[in-house]
Amino acid sequence: MINSGDDMSDAFDMQGHKPLAEYPWNTDVERLFASSIGKNKQIYPFLFDCVMSLAYIDSTAGLEKSIEYCANVPSGFNAHMSFINLCSSCHDQGVWQYQKAAKPQSGALGKLSSEVVLKFVEHLSTDIEKVIVLGGSGYADAVIRHRSGITILAEVKAAPLITYPLLLSVLSLKQNQQHSKAILTASQLKSCQSAIDMHGVVIPLGLVGSQNWPFKAFVDFVEDDDNSKLLNKCFLNWQEARRAYVNKDKTNPFYYLTNACGNPPIEAKRVYGWPSNEVISDGKTSVGMDRTDDIKKAVYQTLKIGITHQYQRHYTTAIVSNLPAYRHGLDYVDPVLTVLWGNEVDIQEIAGVSGISREKLHYVFDYIITLSDPVLR
Repeated sequence: MINSGDDMSDAFDMQGHKPLAEYPWNTDVERLFASSIGKNKQIYPFLFDCVMSLAYIDSTAGLEKSIEYCANVPSGFNAHMSFINLCSSCHDQGVWQYQKAAKPQSGALGKLSSEVVLKFVEHLSTDIEKVIVLGGSGYADAVIRHRSGITILAEVKAAPLITYPLLLSVLSLKQNQQHSKAILTASQLKSCQSAIDMHGVVIPLGLVGSQNWPFKAFVDFVEDDDNSKLLNKCFLNWQEARRAYVNKDKTNPFYYLTNACGNPPIEAKRVYGWPSNEVISDGKTSVGMDRTDDIKKAVYQTLKIGITHQYQRHYTTAIVSNLPAYRHGLDYVDPVLTVLWGNEVDIQEIAGVSGISREKLHYVFDYIITLSDPVLR
């Protein structure tokens, strides 16, 4: 444990690093922020999902094992891979086709989502001078330095609303059955043309084995201002998916493309033979900070950090995420937003009443820093 009585600025810098500094595609994400669309902070939650989808593709070992032939994919491609148990290309045609989701390495996933959202936070405001990742320290996930002189110690809980599927053009010399596995070696996969399906817009990603695949080609597309109308369409569709997720609107087709959407409708099993025990996406993939276990852990961790630094007024605490707890905020977050705590040794008699002065009382967490609808006191 770091000595809470010391000025820890240098200590944090020594044990941490800047977000995504360890990833070769960090430069592509920087290009994304420098693009015309990247300068629009309102679109950050959508861009977070784009970057996370690319990161999922990049971090999934044995990618070739999850690819299936599909006749419903957009022209120029013949195979589909998803991070939910649903073929979105078939879903666009009204068909409930089960396709087992690809799974990124679980150990890398938390680190990825944490570093990506902190990268966005780093660019969120000119008042943020520095963001340091402390992941794995067991203390705090990150340190955020504010221009006012405040140091924010943060716990990060982040997860995308949508993880966009990968499309591939797989060379095949024979007729392949609909949703049969594409039998590929790793080297054969690297000779395939690819794209990311933004549910209405297909963005080409080039050859699987190309430089900084899949990030470079995606950002190249974003940087081309001629594509701004297509990207705006993607953003509007993302907003529609968010509304469907928040309202649990199962009449909206976008609802079943979001994470934590649960089971498909009854017709999926009755008409299309959906496996009886399989969901599209379960609660473990809850969006933003919406997973109840994550909320509980984050609340405790920020409280613990706050206790450690309770006599250092320039240290504050925050929960950081891409999106707030839309579904569980009312029950799990709102009740503790205005709670103040104090230390027993600070109780004093004031006008015959035992109490603690306001300057010695602290919030359970000072802020919820999200890319949309933050809590900033």
